[in-house]
Amino acid sequence: MRFPSASALVRAAGLLSVAGFPLTQGPALGAQPAPGNPSPAISRWTPPALPAGKKPITQDTYDEWRTISGASLSNDGKWVAYTVSPVVGEGNLVVRATTGSTEYAKVGRGFTGRPQLQPSADSAAQFSAAPAQFSADSRFVVFTIYPSRADVERARARRGSPPPRSSMGILSVADGTVRLVPNVRSFRLARNGGKYLAYLLEDTTAAARPAGGAGAPAQPAGPRRENGTTLVLRDLAAGTETRIDGITNYAFDENEAWLGYTVTTAAGTNNGAFVRNLSTGATTTLVAGQATYRGWAFDRAGKQVAFASDLNDSTPRPRFSVYYASLVPAKGKPVAARKLVAATEAPNGLIIAERGQVSFTREGTGLIFSLANAPADSIPADSLVDKAVYDLWHWKDTQIMPQQKVNANRDRNRTYTALYTLAANKWTQLANDSLRATISNDGKRVLGVNSTEYAIPQFWGEGASDVYLIDPLTGARTLVAKQLDGQAQLSPGGNFITWFEKGQWVAYAVATGKKVVLTDKLPVKFQDEEFDSPDIPPPYGLGGWTTADKRVLVYDRFDVWEIDPSGVAAPTNVTDGEGRRAGVTFRVVDLDRDEPFIDTRTPLLLRAVDTLTKASGFWRDKLGAVAAPERIIMADRNFGGLQKARDAEQYLLTQSTYREFPDLWTGNSIASTTKISNANPQDSEYPRGTVELVSWLNGDGIPLRGLLYKPENFDASKQYPLIVYYYEKLTDGLHNYQGPSGRNTVNPLVYNSLGYLVFMPDIVYTDGQPGPSAAKAIIPGVQSLIAKGFVDPKRMGITGQSWGGYQTNYLITVTNMFAAAVPNATVVNMTSAYGGIRWQSGLARTFQYEHTQSRIGGSLWQYPERFIENSPLFRLDRVTTPVLFMANDNDGAVPWYQGIEFYVAMRRLQKEAYMVVYNGDEHNPTKRANQKDIDRKMQDFFAVKLLGAEAPSWMVRGIPFLEKGRDQVKMTPQPARATTPAGNSGGK
Repeated sequence: MRFPSASALVRAAGLLSVAGFPLTQGPALGAQPAPGNPSPAISRWTPPALPAGKKPITQDTYDEWRTISGASLSNDGKWVAYTVSPVVGEGNLVVRATTGSTEYAKVGRGFTGRPQLQPSADSAAQFSAAPAQFSADSRFVVFTIYPSRADVERARARRGSPPPRSSMGILSVADGTVRLVPNVRSFRLARNGGKYLAYLLEDTTAAARPAGGAGAPAQPAGPRRENGTTLVLRDLAAGTETRIDGITNYAFDENEAWLGYTVTTAAGTNNGAFVRNLSTGATTTLVAGQATYRGWAFDRAGKQVAFASDLNDSTPRPRFSVYYASLVPAKGKPVAARKLVAATEAPNGLIIAERGQVSFTREGTGLIFSLANAPADSIPADSLVDKAVYDLWHWKDTQIMPQQKVNANRDRNRTYTALYTLAANKWTQLANDSLRATISNDGKRVLGVNSTEYAIPQFWGEGASDVYLIDPLTGARTLVAKQLDGQAQLSPGGNFITWFEKGQWVAYAVATGKKVVLTDKLPVKFQDEEFDSPDIPPPYGLGGWTTADKRVLVYDRFDVWEIDPSGVAAPTNVTDGEGRRAGVTFRVVDLDRDEPFIDTRTPLLLRAVDTLTKASGFWRDKLGAVAAPERIIMADRNFGGLQKARDAEQYLLTQSTYREFPDLWTGNSIASTTKISNANPQDSEYPRGTVELVSWLNGDGIPLRGLLYKPENFDASKQYPLIVYYYEKLTDGLHNYQGPSGRNTVNPLVYNSLGYLVFMPDIVYTDGQPGPSAAKAIIPGVQSLIAKGFVDPKRMGITGQSWGGYQTNYLITVTNMFAAAVPNATVVNMTSAYGGIRWQSGLARTFQYEHTQSRIGGSLWQYPERFIENSPLFRLDRVTTPVLFMANDNDGAVPWYQGIEFYVAMRRLQKEAYMVVYNGDEHNPTKRANQKDIDRKMQDFFAVKLLGAEAPSWMVRGIPFLEKGRDQVKMTPQPARATTPAGNSGGK
């Protein structure tokens, strides 16, 4: 493939040369006068008419698009269940046969497509419908039915009213009949069996109680208990039910032999922990008494049970003990729980955590539980009224104060892993406030990692950790590796500890203490060959372990290697070098996450991606044999979400292209599948163009590629306006489906429908030159498109979010080729941003300039020139491009004062600029209304500057503070102000 030179493209386009890289023989930017505005006014451009029969895409269109979530196969492979939800609205459960055409599709799940109404909502606040679950015998599907949209919005309008409650549905796959059960809090199904369903009802009898004060009943002096509600045990086939009152915790064992539960009631009658034999119906009391019970756990074999309880402690702050029972006791002994670890056994200053982990090791040989710090006395609320209230930032703090604040709740509730070894009748604390522990499946090996010593250098991105082997019986530590940059991993069999060091994989044999470098004799690199940040390149990773830790699978850039962790046998290239020869990346597919080892007796399933064409697919290979991998399927599409039925040779996956939604496909072979869903049939009613890979050379002569999205009925003989959007590398998304949506980024489908071309160029970076690197990649890429003749060079806009926002700002200081720019959530001054805080995490931003994305490669004192040269602020006097940008005042990644610096500079220089601040919202707005508003403003701004459209009111007269919110509701129009913002508005 021949690439046009950058200088030829510049000459052909007649554009300004760019400083910092050799695009032309012209002078550097510092020697040039400030460029003039290339388009002080733009003529009206009328988009082509919509294709025949197609509807325009509007913001209302966004809400009707649907997604598929929670797709799963029944164990027998005969059925698929999934939920279809619109972006805003009510969703349906679909249960579809994998053969034939039987489908139960009109099973309502309530208001599953819920728009976020709150700014800065974290992931926990984002609503997501829980997946439906098949019974283990594949005969029933059980699912939650959420309240209707009307009920949710009615409750929201009545402030203080309780939220509406969810229900449960039970669908029989035999005939599609659905049984509805109202007011269900939760439900459980056993992993194996399939006969029973247990579900916990909401308490619908509780009346509102006084909050305290006069007339409120006196509170007891003892601990506050959470009383249980009614549990229903249902025989799914027979339809019979057993009700048990006062349940607080419940669980099946994996094989559906037992139902365990705990009872806590206000009256205190029949309280305790119990197991019910599901084959006989007999109930056994493990312990009895009024108490709080937590953390119920069975072992995998269903032969042991454990939980935590404050039984017999009636103090206001009761302490918990760990209880244990064998469900197969010695002959003649009853099933009963004993206090395995008493509250009094906790070390000084620690307690057994009330809400910490209680679980058995995979092989059932040990019981894992948690310790926590004893609660400290709280400071009375009024005790600091006349006292100083302040934060002390100490230069030797492990974490800086903002990070401490963010992590305060986590630190307050921090737990430390402990292990009770059942055979030895002994327990050991394994973790503490500086040491994290990972326990092997058999509980005999423990990996410890301590990074506290390196917490301060981690502040600027040079952290490390020390790795230990911990004796589970004594807690004694053996140092394995010191000051390790990467992450250490314990093999599933517990026989080896592996890590990546100095470009090589290393294995440490736990039994002998021998350390072996595994990859130093191999002719390929195992760390990222394309890494372009000023830090140590990370490894490509491990693909898993074979049975008993005999071999470990290791990735290079393209292929998979099978390596003996003991270093005795020679490594073999599992994929026979086919990946590197063909430019295809192979990675192991794990279809059984419950199995810790890879079975060498079965073919190895691989996912493949062609790094040039972005085609993907699946291949198979064989461990222990020298043979090239065998292709199962490979196509110019994105295959994903592969599943296999647990008890049958039936597969489920998604396939997508830019034009095809990732619907569900199923078959008894990965190579031959049938489409069984059609989530968005309305897609064909709207215009949808095409996407292709385009290539060019950057300013350093490096070949680059990008995505070019063209409108439907694109005509290469005509010229189109162009929107350029970027964020490092985006070409891997070539075959990703795009539905219509809008927020602070560019949706190519939407902008194509408005008549724009959309270009997404890849960028490669040189350390210390993040701004020039972007310019050297993006500008020649745009020029290569102009040279093709179908881009109107007077109608080009650029935009990016966050890091892309910074690059947008940099670009408009070195070229005037763009008529509009939208640098959202941008950094404008690296010298001040370097000392800023990422408020969402509390981390200082120093690390990202010295070692990660911002790519300066050192501190402000090492490279002051780099910080200044890469900061757009110091060149804003050269800008002629009008800008609109978003800078939210609760941005947790980029300090919003960067937006203020940008605005103040542009205002002082009398450059056209509009700053939008969504109050209380995040780096990427979470509130749905804010997302749609910035989407609309970006469309308006580009339409004015690139299409010659009439300017909206907010561009002409602004929005004074006293009129805040009037544009969001229907109000009487306000008269125009006497003055308008300086600079050309772009309107007529």
